[in-house]
Amino acid sequence: MAVGAALVAVGCAPLVDPQDVVSTERSVVDAPVEDGGELVIGLEDEPDALDPTLATTLVGRNVFISMCEKLYDVDADLELVPELAADAPEISDDGLRVTIPLREDDIQFNDGTPFTAEAVKQSLDRHRELPGSMRATELSAVESVEVVDDHTIELDLSRPYPPLQSILADRAGMILSPTALDELGEDFAQDPVCVGPFQYVERVAQDRIVLERSEDYYASDEVPLERVVYRPIPDDVTRLANLRSGQLDVVQNVSPDDVTTVSAEDGLELLNQPSLQYMGITVNVLNADGLDEEPRSPETVMAEHPELREALSLTLDRDAINDVVFSGLYQPACGPIPPISAYATEETQACPEHDLDRARELVAESGLPTPIRIEMMIPNDPISMRLGQVLQAMAAEADFDLRLQPTEFATGVAEGRAGNFDTYIQGWSGRPDPDGNIGQFHVRGGSNNYGGNFTEETDELIQAAAEETDEERRRELYSELVPTLRDGNSIIYLYRNQIYHAHRDDTAGVVTYPDGLIRVVNAGHVAGE
Repeated sequence: MAVGAALVAVGCAPLVDPQDVVSTERSVVDAPVEDGGELVIGLEDEPDALDPTLATTLVGRNVFISMCEKLYDVDADLELVPELAADAPEISDDGLRVTIPLREDDIQFNDGTPFTAEAVKQSLDRHRELPGSMRATELSAVESVEVVDDHTIELDLSRPYPPLQSILADRAGMILSPTALDELGEDFAQDPVCVGPFQYVERVAQDRIVLERSEDYYASDEVPLERVVYRPIPDDVTRLANLRSGQLDVVQNVSPDDVTTVSAEDGLELLNQPSLQYMGITVNVLNADGLDEEPRSPETVMAEHPELREALSLTLDRDAINDVVFSGLYQPACGPIPPISAYATEETQACPEHDLDRARELVAESGLPTPIRIEMMIPNDPISMRLGQVLQAMAAEADFDLRLQPTEFATGVAEGRAGNFDTYIQGWSGRPDPDGNIGQFHVRGGSNNYGGNFTEETDELIQAAAEETDEERRRELYSELVPTLRDGNSIIYLYRNQIYHAHRDDTAGVVTYPDGLIRVVNAGHVAGE
């Protein structure tokens, strides 16, 4: 079993400048690979439900990418490309009707069910309407899905929505086997079936998810591997030790403590990409009773005193956080739009200055007795705990008493949805279109708005930016919106990850783009090794 592997001695590696590593991007190692074999991938957490309608986690997306294709995908430059669609959508002049041509080359799901427009409609309707769907917010502009013919669907929208194609390049665009849906209904995750290079075999909780090459896949003769096994190993040190020992072939997210060593280590290959991700402190402002209930304040000091949220943000020296916690290998972040986005502007990338004097003034203005006690739910891995301790020390300088609540990943997600937190360290894997990083976190009823916060002003701005079809005007709207969100501090943005995955040097063809997903459709073991 990989998790319990003994540590393996590491060979001497030369000293490496961290900034040289940051600037050396690599998305794939190319080499001829042999047919057959198994690839074992170490994930940093246990995925949630393997149901694209209900799933919320990045680790889950890393499994879906191997077994559930979408209407669209992204390429290395984050450009949208057809996957199960045959071409880009045709959009009516008023922006309210979207026509999507589907592939006609005898596509089948991994249970042999034909891929048709009826199947696409069934999946999109399920994503929109299933109670508890995490895709409902993403597809909220879609009023209806109609079948035009066997290979064409038409979506009628309530408002123009330019991000739709980008939304359909993630789980909202995954098409599920209608046969499996009819048999399993809400229990689809027990035996998920899609169109994909690999099909689901089994899942053993906390141990493994096993996929095998699908003979029903339209390009199965281009898939070298027989099997892919995903193992959740939350501890960074153990995950890397298993890679070094050969019990894993690939690992997700090398710890910043190990990135420079791995970059120069014999036998290992480091993949390095900028990311769309962000991490921040979500403040529970209006989620006292859970996401499915009416917004209500939890009546905590952070919910009721916006000046304290601003004060906490001003205590944070994001450059120091990056240096101390992440060895300078990540980037400070103060908003949801990454610098690699076409919508990045001076306004969206600005950060509040580290200002302890003003933070102390705001604490005094609150009129509350000090220290101000705040509970903070935080992932229970070592790096997150180090981050929490740094935040504690910084906040203490303005008389905050930050109490850490280390929480297992899946439990944290459930508690976040239920509103059982004061503040919560969480992140988002990011999407190419800005609305994918903003709407569901800040609008009323947003599927990932764990803090519950919204205002009429920001809701209107978010909708206006999402609807705008002129790119320059849209850029202006985000330049107005992001500072408003930042000033509200319902999410106190902290930093942006750089993506560092690694694999053994007897493996090739593992591809990583800035979306952070590990693509293995053309991966395999190096021929002749």
